Amino acid sequence: MGRSSVFTFQYIAIDTEAGVTPEEFETFVRGEGVHLPLYPGWRWTLLRGLRGERTGQYLMLFEIESAEQRDRYVTARGEQTEPARQFWARHPEAEAVLARWRQLGTYAELPTLFTDYRLLADNPRSTVTPGPRYRDRPGEESVARVVGIHNLALRAGVTEEVFDRFIAENHHRIDDYPDWRFHVLKGERGNRLDQYVMMMEIASLDALDVFYPEPDIATGEAAVFAAAHRDTKQMYEEWKQLASFSGSPQIYTDYLAVAENPA
Repeated sequence: MGRSSVFTFQYIAIDTEAGVTPEEFETFVRGEGVHLPLYPGWRWTLLRGLRGERTGQYLMLFEIESAEQRDRYVTARGEQTEPARQFWARHPEAEAVLARWRQLGTYAELPTLFTDYRLLADNPRSTVTPGPRYRDRPGEESVARVVGIHNLALRAGVTEEVFDRFIAENHHRIDDYPDWRFHVLKGERGNRLDQYVMMMEIASLDALDVFYPEPDIATGEAAVFAAAHRDTKQMYEEWKQLASFSGSPQIYTDYLAVAENPA
């Protein structure tokens, strides 16, 4: 995925009233759900909330290679296009799996709440390399990345144009913690349209705990890193003059990846 990527968040719920457990749902998704056909240029990761607003709840993170690939299959209202209907008609074998998924909980389709974001900036120097957010295969190293979704808000009198320009001109000054990678996203459509989000992709739960083992409580390692990267710290202070930053008091959820469609 590149700078033209689009990210879609789909809010998922399991049917706990019918006795569905998180273990049952995740086992199904990893065993059967991941084999559902996927539109070209799309990938998804199922995330479970670790801490924050949606602890214990699920989100499907779709990463799509371009807005054109998104729009080919989904309208601005979140409805299937004609090419999407044709795609599913070519895959009748998916119906049984989709039916089972819908018995266990909601799927990434209306009336599920969703938001589409476009990528404003990220850090190509990060040590988090492209690859799976979740992997658990025999003979391969296991992967379960953390994805932090932190909502941002502009200060009074600050326009989107001013903030967008600041990010475009200054994001290169950011050095991430080791095994962390930031993405600044801007909401552009959906029925839970959060304007800006800082999405942190972290290589593992251990890599999160090195710097933030508890919500909003930084470790000594975080202070040492900030002291060694003063321009990054200064850039964040300039950012805070225009908008809120990640973490409290803004709404956020840190999620753990629990399933992903295979590449």
